[in-house]
Amino acid sequence: MYQTYIFDLYGTLIDIHTDEENPEVWARLALHFGYQGMFISGQELQRQFLLERDRQLAEAAKRCQFADFVMEEVFRAVALQLGGNPGQAWLHETVRWLRTLSMLHIALYDGVEEILRSLRAQGSKVYLLSNGQRTFIEAELTMLGILQLFDGIAISSEAGVSKPDPLFYRYLVDNYGADLSSALMIGNDPRTDIEGARISGIDSCYIHTATSPTDMAVQSTFQIWDGDLRKIPGWQQ
Repeated sequence: MYQTYIFDLYGTLIDIHTDEENPEVWARLALHFGYQGMFISGQELQRQFLLERDRQLAEAAKRCQFADFVMEEVFRAVALQLGGNPGQAWLHETVRWLRTLSMLHIALYDGVEEILRSLRAQGSKVYLLSNGQRTFIEAELTMLGILQLFDGIAISSEAGVSKPDPLFYRYLVDNYGADLSSALMIGNDPRTDIEGARISGIDSCYIHTATSPTDMAVQSTFQIWDGDLRKIPGWQQ
């Protein structure tokens, strides 16, 4: 039925819960800065991070409607303001520390590895199209054992554009050769996954999970309301 399957990540393949608003997260991250001689309180670190993130997003928005930012560059700007001279390795580590400190839960949904392997075994191409930061997405895919199960992985921070922008789908085509004419987009968010697929002229399968927004109508080709990923069209067990 479909030869190309494009998956969202968080809330679709990965069940995740983070809390980046927790003051303790930023207090601990401030210690990480302090180790490098950059002294700042957790509250002030969070404030400066958000200000710089918003500034970079506003600048990126001049290029496309749904822009994204690179978290390392946000932390670089904050560190420079504090008199630091951060290297790329330290910046990667900082992004991972923020993610790790804010992580409350992470796991694959039932059947994910089985489905990805089976789709590829039956000759389908399998791609990931995820909003988020490359630094921790690739690490989490590795940790959960599914990094090698995709024919291409497109991440918004690397592309500079995010779902639902059709430019992100075009990025998947240009960089990984995805055939959108035979594609099905699978995701749990009507705003980003389903609307993005609609704008791009792609069939979509909405899967409802605990993190799905509930304030927007779902206008997808297929709908799965019990969270069972094994019900996606075209998958053969």
